[in-house]
Amino acid sequence: MSYPRSMAALVPALARKALGGGRSAIGSLFADWPSVVGDHWADKAVPEKLSFPAGKRDGGTLALRVDPADALLLQHDQDRLIERINGHFGYAAIVRIKLLQAPLARRPATPRRRSLTPGEEAMLAGPLESVDDPEWKSRLAAFGRALYARTPPR
Repeated sequence: MSYPRSMAALVPALARKALGGGRSAIGSLFADWPSVVGDHWADKAVPEKLSFPAGKRDGGTLALRVDPADALLLQHDQDRLIERINGHFGYAAIVRIKLLQAPLARRPATPRRRSLTPGEEAMLAGPLESVDDPEWKSRLAAFGRALYARTPPR
């Protein structure tokens, strides 16, 4: 008989399948890339491959895909990037960055949110009158506005 398992119990096995054995380092780097290198470089460079010398988990080389126009700037800033990446790992995981000059797939722009019509504001305010807590009421109103702003006007 099989019992229900939590999602947290399934994630490591799925990550191993997706990233291969021993690839959790590059997986965490992919997942945390904007927070590791900052928004400036996260938009201009993407990690492609992390390789280590045989039998070691330090002194590795990180291959980054970078827009050709930004490659020279990144080359000048690579010491700082290596320091930030090693800070993420907590040890000297990489010692070298290899640049792969190729166009990056651009992230789609976040759509602008529209303003609510007076009728939508009134529809939102009605159910919120029964909420007593002012903080809870303002959070619910913000949530409702965000939902309405995603859809075309009624």
